[in-house]
Amino acid sequence: MPGSVLSHESRVPSFGFRVSPGRLVLPLLLLLPLSLTAQAKYAGELFEFPGDARSVAMGGTGVASTHQAATGFYNPALIGQPHQPSLILAHREQFGGVVNADLVAANFPHLPGLAIHLGLVRRGVDDIPDTRSALDDRNGNGLLDDDERLITENIRYFNQREWGLLISVARKNQLGWHFGASAKIVGQWLAGELGMGLGFDLGAWRRLHPALSLGIMLQDITTTQVHWSTGRWETTAPRITTGLRLDLTVPVINWPLALEGEITSRLDGERLERSFQLGRASVLSRVGVALSLNDNMALRAGSATLYPFTLGMGLNFPAFSVDYAFVSDTGARVFEPTHQLSLTLYLETLREFLGAG
Repeated sequence: MPGSVLSHESRVPSFGFRVSPGRLVLPLLLLLPLSLTAQAKYAGELFEFPGDARSVAMGGTGVASTHQAATGFYNPALIGQPHQPSLILAHREQFGGVVNADLVAANFPHLPGLAIHLGLVRRGVDDIPDTRSALDDRNGNGLLDDDERLITENIRYFNQREWGLLISVARKNQLGWHFGASAKIVGQWLAGELGMGLGFDLGAWRRLHPALSLGIMLQDITTTQVHWSTGRWETTAPRITTGLRLDLTVPVINWPLALEGEITSRLDGERLERSFQLGRASVLSRVGVALSLNDNMALRAGSATLYPFTLGMGLNFPAFSVDYAFVSDTGARVFEPTHQLSLTLYLETLREFLGAG
């Protein structure tokens, strides 16, 4: 978990203090050979799946479907799909509010020849105890032993912040395969130290059948290097996500039903969040379902390797939509559930509505 409460259990080499390693992410079979000497498994986690409550409620799936103003985070190849410009505002509270994340993104599909997507994501933890100077370390082993204590007046507090800027582009009116690309800038602040990095993503999408779509997302294709003010370099290894979306209609009642499934792979060693591990390759799966009761309401559910289930619902109106997602705990009862709320504004409809008023 980013910026976890400092403890005396595991060490972060960059800063010389110990943190809990419970960062939660989502991973498929990466076929590219890697030769990286300073990998940091979770350095690029901010950009993995920060998006909207629709995707979160469906287990985190999204590479094969559009997400209005959040589409660039899931697959830049889809930002040129025909839909009106939109703006999304989203807020997520993880682990009982310990970690808070915010997203602002806009999609502009009507520019001449190109579609552009801009996104800004922020995640942070406040008031993290720094116990480095508070340990009454009698034997000098750096651990909190049974006969030792923390001197509370020596505990200091700091904040952890991550900011990310995403810029995505794609050609409009592509036939057959659709392609798009993203550039992303990440900034991290932790215990007075600064880390900056730059990365690139590629996305592809194709409709295989009127009811079946395939999406592919290759993230950090050149690796993403984060350079810290301490002199440390962190490398985020490439990862690839492949997903399918199937659109059906429930017989008799004629309710639209969408089914999505994805797998993500990487070669950065053993990870907690995986469906299976084979050497350095880890694979994670996600599934999701959405049922549209009518033009104004949808129910969603999903599951991923790390979470037993996710749930959510959406309310759609002509000028905006509101979506909510609930993510269960990890099953180990260690963390509180996650909640996310998204507000999407449809800019053309909103402008017409305000102009008519």
